[in-house]
Amino acid sequence: MKLVILGANGRTGRLVLRRALDEGAEVTAVVRSVAKWPRETDPRLSVVIGDPCDARFLRKVLHGQDAVISTLGGRSPTRKAASVYPDSAEAIAEAAWDAGVRKVAVTSTALLFPARGLADRILGLIARPVVLAARKMERTLFSTGLDVVVARCGFLTDAETSVYRAKHDALPEKGRSVARKALAHFLVDSVCRGWAGHDVVGVSGPISRRAAP
Repeated sequence: MKLVILGANGRTGRLVLRRALDEGAEVTAVVRSVAKWPRETDPRLSVVIGDPCDARFLRKVLHGQDAVISTLGGRSPTRKAASVYPDSAEAIAEAAWDAGVRKVAVTSTALLFPARGLADRILGLIARPVVLAARKMERTLFSTGLDVVVARCGFLTDAETSVYRAKHDALPEKGRSVARKALAHFLVDSVCRGWAGHDVVGVSGPISRRAAP
């Protein structure tokens, strides 16, 4: 499989890149500058520099590819930072159709699920720009005929585990967080299997079990 990874230099994107290579995929990593060049070296890895929100640039990158995975997201809950969600979605939607790519997997926020309690409602207010931007991203991708998987997750951790739980249209029980490594495995697993249509999936780590005293 030939995969394009957007946000390949990010903390999650680097793990997606590693997982894809481990699965035998040919990977094209998109980064914004030379300073963002991935540390990975592999004969099946190509790196291109450009703006992932530029449809003309993406059209060239996506030509001849099988799927695209985007881990793009704002580093802070501000409107400017969160704008990468809808901006990249519009570019992907336009470029993928023109390039003949039909499979897309993206990361989103679990705050788009109905609030489970007061804490969720407060987080939703604090991160409102992220919620609005992520919702716009999803609607943009779902308005196309592309096959789209959206991974909605809560807090991301750096735990060294690849185990994840996935549930259609809801977070798994007690699914407050997920390891970036596990999320990377979910994203690559998603594009490597066959599916059609749109799927919103809540992704979380396993339920933690405290050792008995």
